[in-house]
Amino acid sequence: MFLNIFFISIILLLVLSASAHSGGDHDDDDNDNASIAVQKPNLQEKSLILVKILCFVLIFIGTFVGGVSPYFLKWNEEFLVLGAQFAGSVFLGTAMMHFLSDSNEMFEELTSVEYPFAFMLACGGYLLTMLADSVISYVYGRHSNFDVEHQGWFLYYI
Repeated sequence: MFLNIFFISIILLLVLSASAHSGGDHDDDDNDNASIAVQKPNLQEKSLILVKILCFVLIFIGTFVGGVSPYFLKWNEEFLVLGAQFAGSVFLGTAMMHFLSDSNEMFEELTSVEYPFAFMLACGGYLLTMLADSVISYVYGRHSNFDVEHQGWFLYYI
């Protein structure tokens, strides 16, 4: 029952997102664009408000279903770890897509050297984070009987 509703909502979301594309013809001719006055969209338009409300409802339902699903479905720990990794990769991809191009332009303004410094620093930071994660996983794996509650004993001697 839940899977049927889930798949129907995914299909409905895909259809709505495909129908939202205007399909307008975008000419790259500079002469035509200079003569046409740029019109600002009317943010008070009824259809735009309906789309905003529909998006708000869909995001709320999706967040609510994702938030309460562990109570109704018996997910194992591996699946939850996989979901956390997927969420982390979405955030990392979004940050890279939005911030790296601006950072690269800033580095181009700061130096005359033609080298993608922003991308190099981002990859270096990612590798450093992965190294730290690997070291922590290795140390934690060696001490599998590591108890977090008894970990604060050294604070009394500092």
